[in-house]
Amino acid sequence: MEQNTSLPLKGVRVLELSTVVAAPTVGRIMATYGADVIKVEPPNGDLLRPVGRGQYLPAEANNNPLFDLFNTGKKMVVLNLKKPAGMEAFHKLLAGSNVFISNIRAQSLTHLGLDYDTLKGKYPRLICAHFSGFGLKGPDVERPGFDSTAFWLRTGPSQDWLTPGAFPMRPAFAFGDLATASSFLSGILMALYARGNTGHGTLVETSLQGSGIWCSASAVLNSQYGKGYPSHRNEPWDPFSDYYRCADGEWLAVMEKEYSRDKATLAKILDMPELITDPELLDLPTMRQYGRLQGLSRKMEALMRTKPCAYWEQLFDANDIPNERLRHYRDVCHDEQALANDCFDYVTYPDGKTAAMPVPPIAFSDYARLPTAATTPMGQDTDTVLAQLGYTEPQIAALRDAGAI
Repeated sequence: MEQNTSLPLKGVRVLELSTVVAAPTVGRIMATYGADVIKVEPPNGDLLRPVGRGQYLPAEANNNPLFDLFNTGKKMVVLNLKKPAGMEAFHKLLAGSNVFISNIRAQSLTHLGLDYDTLKGKYPRLICAHFSGFGLKGPDVERPGFDSTAFWLRTGPSQDWLTPGAFPMRPAFAFGDLATASSFLSGILMALYARGNTGHGTLVETSLQGSGIWCSASAVLNSQYGKGYPSHRNEPWDPFSDYYRCADGEWLAVMEKEYSRDKATLAKILDMPELITDPELLDLPTMRQYGRLQGLSRKMEALMRTKPCAYWEQLFDANDIPNERLRHYRDVCHDEQALANDCFDYVTYPDGKTAAMPVPPIAFSDYARLPTAATTPMGQDTDTVLAQLGYTEPQIAALRDAGAI
């Protein structure tokens, strides 16, 4: 990508004390768009660093694609906050920062003296951005929160998206973390904007549980009015907005825009004149009232199995009926539409592998972003960052001897 325009977050300093995915992803996105992000790791490193091995990926100091995906563009610093000298250096970084991002549990932050109530008196302009599994109040405030538990299991989809008897769905690694990071980022940016008007910082907080509820908001609302989310194969909300297997074994999602508007077209191309002539098929509420949804769903299922997927794609496209073939993850990095819209950066690693790295889905006409690059090993930038704070070489050596860095 040509770097011919400025970066929208240039001049923003972010201090990150977080691990794994959701909170670090916010730092990664901000760094991509120009923020100076300093990631502070403990001496044993971010818990994410070795995780790639369990994902069939390399996880070495200079070859760690999974870690890079969520941490590219940051300065890597190691500080031991259990050492007074390490905490002193951390506070010097806080004093020069606009945003402090953390996912350390609230009790531990308080123990370290890094909770918002303590920091707001020392750094009144600082925006403290705290991420948690279950929020900062309630009986589960200290409960460990993971993408798979707090976002998925606690909020409904892992149970109600299933067809009866099916094995629970296993979502892609960090799916909920990334969804949560997007809303978390918006809150931080709002706080930065407000600070420009008021001159003072604030606490911004979000949780995986809250994000999971928000992402399933329509289903949570629907469940309060009776039927709940339709999990049975032949109990759809709309037979013409559902998934169907075609003659060649491929699945196609048919997603009509609005039944009342599209039914004349559907009746013609699917040879279903009853959609026009049968008063019980007038609209979706009427179908539901007369128990006709299941029959239409089964008829669609049988019809779609008579032709290959490409036939149906062409037919629906020609008649402006939205549809999409169900793709595999392995196909995504070759998608021509994604490639045309710069959805990937390409990073070549020491083992010769070039990975197509998904990038944040935000583009500006007059601002640029930084390309994804392999991150540096733990502590690679420690000496440089400390020198910028005014530490001399002997002082840095003393910190290292004391185990503070």
